[in-house]
Amino acid sequence: MRHSPLQRAISAMLIVPFVLATTLPANAQTAGQAPAAAPATTSADQGDTLAAGLVDGEMLAERVGTGSKLGTGLAVGVFTGFIGTGIGYFAMGPEGMTPEAYQRYANRGPEYQMGFKTGWERKTRARKRNAFLAGGLLGTAAFLAIVLSANAGE
Repeated sequence: MRHSPLQRAISAMLIVPFVLATTLPANAQTAGQAPAAAPATTSADQGDTLAAGLVDGEMLAERVGTGSKLGTGLAVGVFTGFIGTGIGYFAMGPEGMTPEAYQRYANRGPEYQMGFKTGWERKTRARKRNAFLAGGLLGTAAFLAIVLSANAGE
């Protein structure tokens, strides 16, 4: 069974964004983690340090969803392509703190609070951006596949 160059190009355009979408979130999680020398602490005995707050904020933010950013990215990718995906990626902000995050954050020292908020914002922004980018790349690939297959039929 021989495939035309156009069919190969369409297949490549569908496979590459899928591979990127599945590997980018994994790379972002490992690259954005705090060093192992700064263990997470919630005990007041060990102090309310900036590093402890940063690690705790990132760990708690891992459990928060991305708020349907994958679907939003998919729609943006289909309708606007790479440009809209790029704009949406850089416009993505952090998620607001949950009640559980406020509870952990409230009765701690100012250094811990600053670290916690920084870790929370950094991690939630990264997670939302990665989900949006994955959806945007898949949407753009779908758009390109539709356009190329429509042109191939002519």
